[in-house]
Amino acid sequence: MSQHDDPKTRLKPGINEDEETHIIHENALRFSDDKTQHMSAPPHPCNADETKTSQTTWPLHAPRHQETPIAPGSIIKHRFHLVREIGSGGMGVVYAARDLRKEEVGDQDSIIAIKLLSDNLKAYPDALSMLQQECRKAQTLAHPNIVTVYDFDRDSDLVYMTMEYLTGQSLKEAIAKREIKRNSLSTVLPIITDIVRGLHYAHQQGIVHSDLKPANIHLTDKGVAKILDFGIARAVMESEAEKSHKRNTALNNQHDNPNSTNTELFALTPTYASLEMFEGAPPDPRDDIYALACITYLLLTGQTPFLSATDANEKHLAPKRVQGLTDREWQALQKGLALKRTDRTPSAALFLQSLLPKRREPWKLVAASLAFVAALATLFYVLKPPEIVEPSLFINPPPEAELSAAEQSEINEILEIAEVHMLVGRLISPPGGNALDKYNTALELHAYNRRAIKGLQQLLNKLAKQARQALNDADTTKAAQLINAGLEIDNKHKRLLALKQQLNQ
Repeated sequence: MSQHDDPKTRLKPGINEDEETHIIHENALRFSDDKTQHMSAPPHPCNADETKTSQTTWPLHAPRHQETPIAPGSIIKHRFHLVREIGSGGMGVVYAARDLRKEEVGDQDSIIAIKLLSDNLKAYPDALSMLQQECRKAQTLAHPNIVTVYDFDRDSDLVYMTMEYLTGQSLKEAIAKREIKRNSLSTVLPIITDIVRGLHYAHQQGIVHSDLKPANIHLTDKGVAKILDFGIARAVMESEAEKSHKRNTALNNQHDNPNSTNTELFALTPTYASLEMFEGAPPDPRDDIYALACITYLLLTGQTPFLSATDANEKHLAPKRVQGLTDREWQALQKGLALKRTDRTPSAALFLQSLLPKRREPWKLVAASLAFVAALATLFYVLKPPEIVEPSLFINPPPEAELSAAEQSEINEILEIAEVHMLVGRLISPPGGNALDKYNTALELHAYNRRAIKGLQQLLNKLAKQARQALNDADTTKAAQLINAGLEIDNKHKRLLALKQQLNQ
């Protein structure tokens, strides 16, 4: 449905219950899934002293005063008109809201999400300050797999955050509805890939999530996974006035009862928290890797590997093997689930790479026949000298340039993502999330990269196969789209040219 429709008729209610083991519930948000259409960050991000706009510029709604009950129709900071509650939890209540400042200048795409933080946070003296710091960090995360944070501000006694609005549902909801096929790695790889892309980007910026879980991952209507609430859990857990007390209470309660609901474990989700988080260790990207591995396990089996990391450590538990995984894939998942950081997969990119099918080395596949092939080539050359062909992408390409280790790692990561898109059928769409875009990116960074060229050749063959099927089904429109898309990549592709000729007959 169009984002320009009346939000009162198009926004869906969706109050989620968080994980049963979560001590203070934190609800997944619903936001809009097209980042290119969302409002830019406000002119004074994270500034609690922003000058208020005159009340006379807004529709006739009463301005908010301290202690005024909050409900749909309320105006926050003379700017955000609450439309509908879309989530609630221990951290606060989430509303879909209209940004009146955007509407004042004629922008119809004015719907945002606003999280009104709970009064419970006032019990943590440094928590609000830390949340503001985390907001500043989160605002730097501009990535298609991370929900955009716009602002952190205060209106009288009310503290709030504004974020992009997404349609769709949380990953937790999708799992509960059994909308994701289990025991199929190829089915869940697109979701894992999106999460990895968001995590990898955030980790490169030095930001650890610290509360990654299905409720904090949103699946848009277009099937894109986005991570939300970066740093919020850690900001609360590290409130200096409560830090030591919470840590001791967390350890004691977890030892006595892993399902404890003591409020001192304010924002820690035991099912997905690493052992080091229970121990109060400084945040580390490998904390997110552990949570990512737990989510992967959940997607494949319908259950998490452990009740908690501390329970598994104390009882010397090992995760039950996931049926359907190869030995290599299972070892990769186990490494992500390692209880000790030093044993765990060090990065999100490496976790994904280790789950992907291992590339076969060409020299290993043809080593036994090299002598025979060489002999034939020599004979052919003697009888008929080879035709001189100008270098091109697919015919006699020039040698690849040498890359540094860091450059090669970057290229490999892009190509791994491209191969995942190929595996799940994202050949040329959706925009920004398909194999063609990734192969082109790799070739821009590394001209004549042989792995990218080979990938494009496979992509062209798949397009030709799909175009052939479309012609058999008498769907000439689809066939034409596929053929034209392929010929834009290689205008000399024989199968596509033959299909185009058949289409024009």
